[in-house]
Amino acid sequence: MDLQAWFDALTHEKICDLMGEAESQVLDCKTIVSETDMKRNLGIVISGFANSQGGVCLWGVSARKIDGVDCIDSFPEIENALQQATRFDELTPMAASPGVPGVVHRAITKRGEKNGFVATFVPASDAGPHMARYKEDRFYQRIGLSFLRMEQFQIADMFGRRARPKLDVEPIQVAPYEILVKITNSGRGTARGLFIELGVDGPFKRNTGGINGNGAEGLPYFGQNLDGSWVHAGDANTLLHPTMHATVGGAWLGLEPSRVISQGRVPDSVEIRYKVGALGIAPESGVLKVNL
Repeated sequence: MDLQAWFDALTHEKICDLMGEAESQVLDCKTIVSETDMKRNLGIVISGFANSQGGVCLWGVSARKIDGVDCIDSFPEIENALQQATRFDELTPMAASPGVPGVVHRAITKRGEKNGFVATFVPASDAGPHMARYKEDRFYQRIGLSFLRMEQFQIADMFGRRARPKLDVEPIQVAPYEILVKITNSGRGTARGLFIELGVDGPFKRNTGGINGNGAEGLPYFGQNLDGSWVHAGDANTLLHPTMHATVGGAWLGLEPSRVISQGRVPDSVEIRYKVGALGIAPESGVLKVNL
């Protein structure tokens, strides 16, 4: 699940539709009893999610154990949700140490009403471990359905953890039937030994013209597999630093558009399958869908 997209799409109705759903590794629910309790919980939520895989907390939503599992059972809501979200924004810089970039709070109400929910998105962090503040002064991690205090060995391990790269793949349509593929490192660490495997169904094929029509590639062509897919790869000295990108030729029809049209071969779309990775990074697969 794309947690950020799920968070962005949340509405009052969608939250209420979660009745009976269980909390999870990336979803927690809190009610607000007092300012002191709220500040303490905010620190734990930010620390716990940032030190694991990230997550969303829904404030104004109650969960209790049903058959041994914490499930959403009521929606007490929050008075003046927009004001509360603003208060969270004020408290967040001091809620964890070091601070966690990218934390977002959203007030979610019915149209025309002030009361409702606040949704908090906490991204996973490479800059940890993050300590919960506001008189907690402890490190937390989201494990299962709970925020648990981290053991000393876990804290020591996180202090030695290297920043990780994150590889995003997107298509670039440069001509009616020619699509390049761009790989961007949106993480905080450098990707070493980058590779990407691409596959496409006929009548499309590998674009032998590369990224400039003369065969040049931003990542060397490595060879073709038996199933028709092909690979671009660099060696251990090939680096993709944060915010940088590499582009490869991708796919095309192999004919000039006028010849394609004259032969009646005018597809409406193309799907390019990919698997991308680097040294020390688990490969990720996906499909690029391009409407022509």
